[in-house]
Amino acid sequence: MSEKLKKGRTLVNALGIPGLLFIIWLGGIYFTMLMSVVIFLALKEFYGIYKEKGIYASFPLGLVGAVFFIWFYHTEPYINMLSFLQWVFVFTLFALVVELFSKKDNPASNLAYTLLGIFYIPMLLGSLIAIRQMDMTYSTHFTFAIFISVWICDSAAFGFGTKWGKKKILPRVSPDKSWVGCIAGFVSVFIFFNILSYFNLPSLDFSIQDIFIFSIISGIFGQLGDFTESLFKRDIGIKDSSSFLLGHGGVLDRFDSLIFVAPLSYFYMVF
Repeated sequence: MSEKLKKGRTLVNALGIPGLLFIIWLGGIYFTMLMSVVIFLALKEFYGIYKEKGIYASFPLGLVGAVFFIWFYHTEPYINMLSFLQWVFVFTLFALVVELFSKKDNPASNLAYTLLGIFYIPMLLGSLIAIRQMDMTYSTHFTFAIFISVWICDSAAFGFGTKWGKKKILPRVSPDKSWVGCIAGFVSVFIFFNILSYFNLPSLDFSIQDIFIFSIISGIFGQLGDFTESLFKRDIGIKDSSSFLLGHGGVLDRFDSLIFVAPLSYFYMVF
């Protein structure tokens, strides 16, 4: 990594992490606005990388879908599944009609990737908004716990994997990820949630079941989210989704683990 990228990475860490934690603490409309920006940028990156393969997903349609999910999660964090599915069906039909009048090549692929982008980013990642809204209602701090657990998992997986990782877990998808790193990530998350439970941090109230479930979600499914984004990038033949965050790649690269962790945590908390 060049000296310029190292400085950029350090700057992003120094400003981005405290800033993100502060906005999580503020919650409400401030967190929703931040996640809206994250979702729009990640969606733009996702659609952009597939232009290399001649697939032109509709970013305007993607924005419409993103706005819907952002509004839905912010206003109705306790999901009404029937209402949710009705809106999804209506939007899918609307997208089909819009693509019917489009003059771009590969209409089926364009529509498929438009919908995939909406379901992959606003629908899944956007559930963080609903979790923070639930925190606001019950004075809990699950959003903090989810973000920090993912960061701990990533750091432990990278550190242990770099030093001791020999056998690769999915070399076709991510040649640098090892079994040692993945196991270390899960164990570190399990320890983290046990510490939260032991010290009885305000309003978290983790049971033994919660510790295991959240450890599996953050420590295993979080890493699967990382692998999934790597699969998409390897399909295109690129390393990062963009160069937006100096030294860190794109927005999608930084939030890929949360794309799996957020909805699974949300549904566990709700149901």
